[in-house]
Amino acid sequence: MKHLVACALCIPLFGPVQAADATPQPTPAMAQAASELRPRHQGYAFEQPQLLLRQRLFGLAHGLSMLAAACLDLPRHSTPIQDAYASWHGKQTGTIEVLVLDLARYYFGERADEASWFDLARALGLNDSIEPALRDVSLDDACASLPQAIVGPRYDFARLLADAAAPDSPATVANAVPPATEGSPRGTPTSPKPAE
Repeated sequence: MKHLVACALCIPLFGPVQAADATPQPTPAMAQAASELRPRHQGYAFEQPQLLLRQRLFGLAHGLSMLAAACLDLPRHSTPIQDAYASWHGKQTGTIEVLVLDLARYYFGERADEASWFDLARALGLNDSIEPALRDVSLDDACASLPQAIVGPRYDFARLLADAAAPDSPATVANAVPPATEGSPRGTPTSPKPAE
C-alpha cells in the first residue's frame, strides 16, 4: 500500500498539465523541450487578486509536495506523511487541477497543454528544494507537524477559492511555502516518491 500511494504521488511530477496517466522519467530531450517553453509572464500577478490567489495556492501545493517527498526519507515519518498526503490530495485533486490549468493558460497561452508542473514553478520563480523554506525549523520537526497541519484550513484549497469568489469575502491565504522541486507536470504531485 505504501508503494502504491508513493507512486500515485509521483505521477504528476513527470507528465504534462493534461496528462492523466503516468509518463516516463524525463529524458534530456524532454528537459530541453521543456526549457524551450517560454512563459508569457513571470512571477506573481499582484494586480489580479483571483489569479494571485491561484498562484499562492499553487505555491503551497508545490511546497507541500516537496516537504512530503523529503519526509519520506525519515523512516519514522514516512507512513504518517504518506497517509496524510494521500488523504489531502484525494480531497484537493480537482481543485489543484483547476489551479494548474488556469495558471498554464495564463503563463503559456496557446501552449498551456504543453506546460508541466515544473514549467509553472519556474514561471512563478519557486524554489526546487524545501530547504530554504524551512529556515530555522528542522526537517524532522516539519515532518512531525505536517499530518496535523495538512488538515487545517490553510490547505483547503476548494474552500479558499470558494470564499474568494463569494461577494464581500476577503481572500486570505498564508504566504506560500517556497515551493517545489522539479516538480510535477500536468497536475499535482500526488505522492512523494519513497526513499529507495
